[in-house]
Amino acid sequence: MGDNNKDEFKGIIEGKPRIKEKQILNRPNKNDFGNQHLFENQIGDLLEKFENTPLIVNRLDYYGNSIPLGAFCFAVSFVLYGFYECKVFSKPDTFIYTIIFIFGGIGQLTAGVFEYSKARTFPTVVYLLFGLYFISFFLCNKYSNQIFTIDCKKIYFGTWAGLTFPVLIGSFKTNVIYILQIASVLGFFIVRCIGECRSYDVLNTTVSGILELVTGFLSLYLCFSQVLNEHFRANILPAFAIQKDNEIDINVNTQNIKN
Repeated sequence: MGDNNKDEFKGIIEGKPRIKEKQILNRPNKNDFGNQHLFENQIGDLLEKFENTPLIVNRLDYYGNSIPLGAFCFAVSFVLYGFYECKVFSKPDTFIYTIIFIFGGIGQLTAGVFEYSKARTFPTVVYLLFGLYFISFFLCNKYSNQIFTIDCKKIYFGTWAGLTFPVLIGSFKTNVIYILQIASVLGFFIVRCIGECRSYDVLNTTVSGILELVTGFLSLYLCFSQVLNEHFRANILPAFAIQKDNEIDINVNTQNIKN
């Protein structure tokens, strides 16, 4: 032992490394997947906890919820013109057309732009589509009444009925209130198209007005459902969501937030 120590000390003085015994490295076996299974189980538990976490409106969103804005503008426009169709107002004067242009047109276009900035495709298309509808309806009735003849109205309402049908299919992923709202809009366009083709005044006035009022009040309910559920962090006005974490009703499972 003394000679070995002297040789090692001499080697250190000469700048040689110390002599160490070779040690066998305990490397894991390539076919041992124990740690990998443990990691996968941890990831699976985290994903399960994330999926079961109650969702709050804009929980991870730095923007405000623009869905109530679009729903409120949609409601105001349809309710006002629905009252006119049901003969509550004597005529759609400048006041009604101005409300339709500002709320139905500009308001929904604004909501659509905000939804586009948040990468929500479906509400973006819906709000921009119906915003352009109200603007075109305002321009056709206010400034092109002589050109907007019966034949043009047939094509106009028939085209919008065809455009609304894919929106109705897309609404099957959202909630019951929104489905009923889009279904009533589609019914309104179909009734107006049939009324213009057959010259049925009842369809063009009373029936279409009732459908507009139904659409407006359903949209108003959806608006306050979004606002109150987000404000109180509870399911105050349920919209009866069909699928969790969709683009229209993202405040699902708020009834378990306190837990």
